[in-house]
Amino acid sequence: MLQKLRRICVIIIMVSFISQCSMMGHYYKSTEKQYTGTIRIEGLQRPVEVRYDGLGIPHIKARSEEDLFLATGYVMASYRLFQMVMMKMAIQGRLSEFAGKDAVPIDYFMRSLNAKKMVADTMKTLDAHGRMMFTQFAKGVNAYIKTCTKLPPEFLLAGFEPEPWQPEDGLYIFGMLNLNVSFNFTEELQFLVIAQKLGLEKACQLFPIYKDTALPFDEAKKLSSIMSDMPAIDKALSTLQQLQKSFGMGIPASNNWALTPQKTAGKSIVANDTHLVASLPSPWIIMHLECPTYHCAGVCLPGIPIVVAGFNGHIAWGETMVMADTQDIFIEKIKEEKGTLYYLYKGEWLPLQKREEVFNVKGTQHTVVIYDTVHGPLLNFALQSMPFPPKMPVQPQAVNIPYGLALSWVVAGGDKTLNGFYMLGKAQSLPQAREAMKRIQTIYLNIVYGDSNSVGWQATGLYPLRKKGTGLFPSPGWTGEYDWDGFVPFDALPHVENPREGFVATANHRTVAKDYLVNLTQSWYNDERAMRIVQVLSQSKTFTLEDIMKLQNDQYSLMAKHVQDILFGNEYHDLLLASVQELSPKQKEKALKALQMLAPQQFDCVMRVDSASAAVMGALYHCFVHNTFADELGPTNTPVWEAFLQASMTSYAATDELLAYNHQSAFFDDVKTPKVETKWDVLARSLVDAYALCQEKMGSNEQKWQWGKMHAYWFKHEIAKEVGLLKGFLSRGPYAAGGDVHTVNVAGFTWGKDFDVWLIPAMRMIVDFNAKDPLHIITIPGQSGNPVSTHYDDMVQWYLNGKYQVIPLSGVYNPASVQVLVP
Repeated sequence: MLQKLRRICVIIIMVSFISQCSMMGHYYKSTEKQYTGTIRIEGLQRPVEVRYDGLGIPHIKARSEEDLFLATGYVMASYRLFQMVMMKMAIQGRLSEFAGKDAVPIDYFMRSLNAKKMVADTMKTLDAHGRMMFTQFAKGVNAYIKTCTKLPPEFLLAGFEPEPWQPEDGLYIFGMLNLNVSFNFTEELQFLVIAQKLGLEKACQLFPIYKDTALPFDEAKKLSSIMSDMPAIDKALSTLQQLQKSFGMGIPASNNWALTPQKTAGKSIVANDTHLVASLPSPWIIMHLECPTYHCAGVCLPGIPIVVAGFNGHIAWGETMVMADTQDIFIEKIKEEKGTLYYLYKGEWLPLQKREEVFNVKGTQHTVVIYDTVHGPLLNFALQSMPFPPKMPVQPQAVNIPYGLALSWVVAGGDKTLNGFYMLGKAQSLPQAREAMKRIQTIYLNIVYGDSNSVGWQATGLYPLRKKGTGLFPSPGWTGEYDWDGFVPFDALPHVENPREGFVATANHRTVAKDYLVNLTQSWYNDERAMRIVQVLSQSKTFTLEDIMKLQNDQYSLMAKHVQDILFGNEYHDLLLASVQELSPKQKEKALKALQMLAPQQFDCVMRVDSASAAVMGALYHCFVHNTFADELGPTNTPVWEAFLQASMTSYAATDELLAYNHQSAFFDDVKTPKVETKWDVLARSLVDAYALCQEKMGSNEQKWQWGKMHAYWFKHEIAKEVGLLKGFLSRGPYAAGGDVHTVNVAGFTWGKDFDVWLIPAMRMIVDFNAKDPLHIITIPGQSGNPVSTHYDDMVQWYLNGKYQVIPLSGVYNPASVQVLVP
């Protein structure tokens, strides 16, 4: 009776909740953008036609670039104004203006980076064409703000109105992109947190570089004399972890590959899927931009009026992250003398450079001082965050620490990077495309590109040349011996065209030999995705568009295969069974049932959404991490554990190394027991726990177990994360998910934490030069950022079913609607 009553209460609550969401949708319906009719736009020179397809993808056709970029600003703002404003305010360090004091630590960190100076310097060197582009785009955004009858609901819910968009605001968005695809400084801070708990030598074992590379003990030696005096940075790291979750900083992102005509029906195929944080709205917006001098279709960043990855009728290109290490933490010696702070550099005590920043927190102004050294901003001052409100009008920082943590990162060259992407969109040959890539200096990408007859791969960006060390871990700043000494020349960066294999492919893995002539990074990602792509593309067959679509949606896990080989291989199976025999009868029964479900006869290592065996394998990943590391890095609700989990999911890590490749490690021993455990003991216990976890989550009937019942996509709006009542209105999900972090169709969840999918292919794109209309593309959840729009989430089912939209460069054949913008 009681159970029935609870069920009725739940139903009543759900009906009430759905009703409230429906009422909100009805109330805000008038905020939906206009798709038809004629709209007068101040600043246009001639009419611009916008044709929308059934998914809301616009084809904007203008007669000049000036009108094209203005119309792009209008259309993009009509879809994503709130997202654009949030990204701009985030890098400006202004989120607390509407979010209040909870956003202050993020704002303080962002202000420390001094993006304002970066943008001002770039605006000074921006050529006339770049200025025109951003000026016209800003006019278009402001035209939308001025002409829309009601702002999108996010502004009403957040309680603020957008200020006029400025031409330089697009450069702030570019700065956020640079921060997102740069890498390693969070890893350096994570290492410090863990080393403070475990010591340098054991911490090094948790930061392996690659499976064929020695552990980085030599790199860590430079810290041996100073670790005991280092300030605790747990609180600082929690701010960075919040940044990573909200903005996807340093996420290992993407697959791309290109096939030469010898592997296809006669013309090249270029494919790309970018892996980013599952967010709502999408990080990408699909646009088709056309005028006589610029014609390109693909994905744009909201706030940037040019195509970042796409197709122009001659050239197709797509990107992955190099995992570039273009950020270094320098440890600075600090002292106070007569009220002034100094830092030691090459034998001299130099005054810290300081600047004041004014924070407007919900209408109340506070002024703080931010400090810099020759290496960059001091992060420990910035990230520890001062009390709010301050105790005095200009609040000095605490000085009772012997060391500061300064961040160096590459920020110069934003003007050239913007021009590089613009020229890439205009390229008509591979040489022209590569010439454009030379100018992409502040975005670190593996660009795979091709025309109908040829394909290539080029790494882009400015990579620091270090006087000493690799930059993997923080370096002493006072001697100058670890300083940067220029940048790697473009011609020394990896480049291939038309390789003998008939294809090129990158997937954030180590793309060069371990002794490559220059150091691009020590933070490569696992190579299972890359290995799977190569495995498929190496087949002797003629690849079709359908084959490439199938590969982008592939859920075969080489990590699952590695684990299966360990569990059942002749070399290790008896060792594992011996450990299973030592379990209690009930534990032994569960372990053997789990083994039966993971056996090659039962499990083909495809992480299907409806597979019971995939659920057990996913649970085994999770339990292995807990059983191997939690005894020394726990409790699991501490910053140290969180730092370890974050580090393990953003580059090649000890979790993968010890599960799949290394069978001897001190971490296998549970320090809380008198016995010295082995890997086989840990695996035996993890099999028990994995089976029990599946029982707990899905019941005792194995026939009803499915990976997608545990493992799901969630698209959570930032406002709904803070205001739970808005979840049903603003967020979408859960959607059952297959795959894992090592499948080509990535569905990354944090091993050792939960099964929520946070890393996904945020877009999939294929350009098949053999097809009449080569460009096939999809993103998720949809084009619009307005929750009342049908285009807010109408791509979800397309995406889940592996479908793509065709974008004809000749124009939308049967538009769902047509809009005309006139002067």
